Amino acid sequence: MREVRRTSEASIVFESLSHNSTLLNGLNWMRSKSLLLDVTLVAGEDAFKAHRVVLASCSDYFRAMFTDNMKEANQNVIILNDVSSEGMRALIEYTYTSRVTLSLTNIENVLSAASHLQFLDVIEACSSYLEEQMNIDNCVDVATIAETYSLNSLKKKIYRFMSANLLRFSRTLEFQRLSSYQLEYLLASDFPVDCSEGDVL
Repeated sequence: MREVRRTSEASIVFESLSHNSTLLNGLNWMRSKSLLLDVTLVAGEDAFKAHRVVLASCSDYFRAMFTDNMKEANQNVIILNDVSSEGMRALIEYTYTSRVTLSLTNIENVLSAASHLQFLDVIEACSSYLEEQMNIDNCVDVATIAETYSLNSLKKKIYRFMSANLLRFSRTLEFQRLSSYQLEYLLASDFPVDCSEGDVL
């Protein structure tokens, strides 16, 4: 415990530095023991049991679902048609542990689920992961993902990267995979380039 402030000579406010982690660990333990669970989410072929209040605290989507008189507010089983089981599993793990594991094999499923269910912190983590993994060999795929999920900050960084490495990039098979929109956007951007447009065309 630490002292936060004194409200008077006789009154002191203390704060537990471990309270947040203790609370989260307790909720995750109850989930693992199937205690006080009040909703089942079906994604893909898998079912995930959870606590409504925990989901609502992490997701604007679930907060609206459970508090705005939507029909799902009174349903014990909710089917999520546009969410994969892999993506939902990652979000449940994040909800109860604050951790999410990202890899090149699961990133699209996790990002798709996070975008659909409005897990904003996970979307930010996915964007950071993609930026870290970006290279000449995958930048077109990363650009397509950024455009699909409106990750505008990431999109700018990708095209800046392409521009800075344009001469080398233009000689790869990846460059040939650019859509007409992507090529036009790249050539029209005002990011610094390492060659002339004539070298590319």
